[in-house]
Amino acid sequence: MSISCPITKPIPVWFPGRALNVIVRQAGLKNTHYNCDGYFISVLVAGIFMNLKQISYFIKIAELRSFTLAANALYVSQPALSRQMSQLEDEIGTALFIRSDKGLKLTDAGVLLRQRAPSILSDVAQLRNDLQTAYSQAPAGVLSVGIGMSLRDILTVPVISGFQKEYPHVALDILESVTGPLVEDIKSGNIDCALVFELDPSAQVIAEPFVKERLFLVGPPDADFRNRTTMRAEEIFENALISTKADNPIRKKIEAIAQGLFKEPKIAFETNAVSTMVSCVVLGGYYSVLPYSSICKAVQEGKVVAVPVEDLTLDWTFVYSKSFGLSLAAKVFRDFLFAQAESTIASGSWPFTEALFTRRLSPQDSR
Repeated sequence: MSISCPITKPIPVWFPGRALNVIVRQAGLKNTHYNCDGYFISVLVAGIFMNLKQISYFIKIAELRSFTLAANALYVSQPALSRQMSQLEDEIGTALFIRSDKGLKLTDAGVLLRQRAPSILSDVAQLRNDLQTAYSQAPAGVLSVGIGMSLRDILTVPVISGFQKEYPHVALDILESVTGPLVEDIKSGNIDCALVFELDPSAQVIAEPFVKERLFLVGPPDADFRNRTTMRAEEIFENALISTKADNPIRKKIEAIAQGLFKEPKIAFETNAVSTMVSCVVLGGYYSVLPYSSICKAVQEGKVVAVPVEDLTLDWTFVYSKSFGLSLAAKVFRDFLFAQAESTIASGSWPFTEALFTRRLSPQDSR
């Protein structure tokens, strides 16, 4: 989906070593041709118009050296990705890829574009941020945000409700998913920012610590441990567990503890669907290890009991792209999100959770 307005003359902006004519997405300017991914769609370099999404797609293909792998990572179809690259090659007037039975290679032009493309994206993102900070009276536009699924009840829904009331001109586009896909969406520019848990330190994104929350052993209302206030990690292995899948960070933590204790977890079955896990626990006979954020509603309704497990925690991180930075809308969303988390923790509604961030003033508050 794209939102477009009448195109007027591009605004020339000078950067060290080269001149870029940038089509600016800016509320005070008539030329606001952009899409829902929240970043500029076109840049004119040496007389050639290039779509920024095409550039980000090209970078991913060049990184993975495969259209198939890049399409999977970008969550687009391979025909659509090939079509975008063909359009980019037509605009440039030369091939970017050499396809053969041995795999995919870059032409000399492709190598040159791969070297310079990241700085182009970064410069345009910085220009967008500078213009919005300097001239925007209020945040506006479409903001695409990725959030871990387990935060839905304790944070996502309250944040959406409150943010839309305070910033009615920002249209939120929320994507609920798990860490891996969300990080790839950030790097490719498909979303503007995200909240993820147990971020891989090698991920090529800007990361800001958010909260650290304790993991809980969750059981049916009549569970033997229902009156306890805490539990040792080794005790979780006494129960048949509904576990997240093997690549999930929670599962990896459980297996690491089990290995250290020379125990084998009793895995009844696997799923990453929290709602399924909770529903099966409610039926009885099964247990699970989950963060309180994912079970808060079930606990409040008395459907399950949950006891915090000692020394078993989960770190949440706010992330965004190194290339695209944060728009004004994304900055105020971040501050609103952090304030909501701080308030929820302070009220006792998010027990055994610690804020890892330092509060800051939003651009609106600092004026």
